[in-house]
Amino acid sequence: MKIKTYILLAAISTVTASASTRHFDLGNELNYNRIGVGYESDDFLKSMVISGEAKLGSTLLVGGSYSDVTGKGDYDGFTGNIARFGLGAVITAGPGDLILRASYGQGNLRSNVELGVADERSFGISYRASLGNGFEGTLGYARVRTRMVGDWLQISNDNVVRASIRYNFSQTLDLTLTYAAQSKDVGGDSFGASLGFSF
Repeated sequence: MKIKTYILLAAISTVTASASTRHFDLGNELNYNRIGVGYESDDFLKSMVISGEAKLGSTLLVGGSYSDVTGKGDYDGFTGNIARFGLGAVITAGPGDLILRASYGQGNLRSNVELGVADERSFGISYRASLGNGFEGTLGYARVRTRMVGDWLQISNDNVVRASIRYNFSQTLDLTLTYAAQSKDVGGDSFGASLGFSF
């Protein structure tokens, strides 16, 4: 009886491990076709974000996002939105992918007495790789130019270092956590969380 039980347990363990390996071993075949819904926050703004990205062919990335923002701290009482559009290129590099991206964004902040508009240009490089067991990570750098205009004019050129970790619950569903180190001029360090659907 004990031998049959051990054989049954060994068989179940083998099948489970095999299914788990097939399910989570993404290798270098990282999926870039994703729609996400998430939340981001820094010292100035908190945002609900809808984003999407698709890989066209073997290299080209096309993506965009829309953020519904609410002010915090010095910007308490402001509301607005930010829309971004980006293009990128994916280059296989070792166990992961090197990604070059350029993006353009435009948005506005308004209160009962003030209206401000902003545009943002960003150029960046990042590296994304599978970490095993359903996890993957991304580390990147971007140079971001932000111009804000209202009753004031402020132009900022900022270095942003961004790190994210993603857990793939399945081949179609994931949770991504992101941290970005950036200057106080553009809101200070930010944290984000996003639930994504891959297609």
